[in-house]
Amino acid sequence: MFIEPTELPFNVLIGLRYSDNADYMFMLEDKNQYQNHVGTVHASAQFALAEATSGHYLKQEFFSELPDLIPLLKKVEVRYRKPAKGKLFSKAALKDVNKQEVIASINEKGNALASVETFLFDKDANMVMQSLYEWYVILQTE
Repeated sequence: MFIEPTELPFNVLIGLRYSDNADYMFMLEDKNQYQNHVGTVHASAQFALAEATSGHYLKQEFFSELPDLIPLLKKVEVRYRKPAKGKLFSKAALKDVNKQEVIASINEKGNALASVETFLFDKDANMVMQSLYEWYVILQTE
C-alpha cells in the first residue's frame, strides 16, 4: 500500500511538501521553525527532507513492478556541504543499483538492498547536503 510522503504524520508535522519547482521532488519552506542556533537550517530538518525524498524515490522506481514494496532504512551517510538558508529543495537518484537485480532478488528471496543518493539545494541551486540512504526492501505480507 502506497502512502503519500506528504501524508505521513511526521512529514505533516514538519511541513514537507511536493516542490513548486519542477526540477525538484520535495521542499521545505523558509520558516523560523527549521533554524538552528546560528540561523541556518537545522541538520535534522535537512535529514528529514532527504530521507523522505530517498524513500519516495525508491518507491517510485519500483512501485509499478512491486506495489507491495516496503523500504526499511538500514544505513545513512550524510555530507553537509555548506550552510543551508531559506527554502530547500530535494532530488534523488539510484546509486550503484541494478533495478532488475533488485527485483529478481525480491522475487526470489523476498528482500534486497538498494541505495538512493539524495541532494538538497537552496533557492539559488547551491547544493547544501548530499546523502546516501541504504534501504533494506521487502514485500508486504498479509
